[in-house]
Amino acid sequence: MLLNCKKTGLYFLKEYYSVLILQINMLGIKDLKEELTEMNAEMKAVREQLEKLSEQVGSVSEHITSSMDKISNTLEETNETIRNSLNLTSETINNMSINFSKALENALEKMANFKVQMDIRETVLKSLGLKDIIPHFLKKDK
Repeated sequence: MLLNCKKTGLYFLKEYYSVLILQINMLGIKDLKEELTEMNAEMKAVREQLEKLSEQVGSVSEHITSSMDKISNTLEETNETIRNSLNLTSETINNMSINFSKALENALEKMANFKVQMDIRETVLKSLGLKDIIPHFLKKDK
């Protein structure tokens, strides 16, 4: 009977121990469940924040694209304006060069004609003997 009591006592302890472990496990699982629930709530909050951030990034991306298009168009217009301005400047310089060359050529031709006229005048005055009669300021200086 003592052996039987021992068996019964061991059985009872074994059962009690099993229930106790089960309760401990249940408490652990309950705590784990609470932690997982908290983590799940945090993950939902993070997901919502990421969705908002993604929308904001999309909006910023659209603004950047729009700004870059405007800048690109402005740069194209500026390049065209600069190109036209440089072409006009080049044409103006070319025309000024041509006009200056013509004016210089005409001036040199007039000066050459004037020198010839002065030489002829001096020769005529010498040949007529009127060289000393003409005032000094009308004479050609050598």
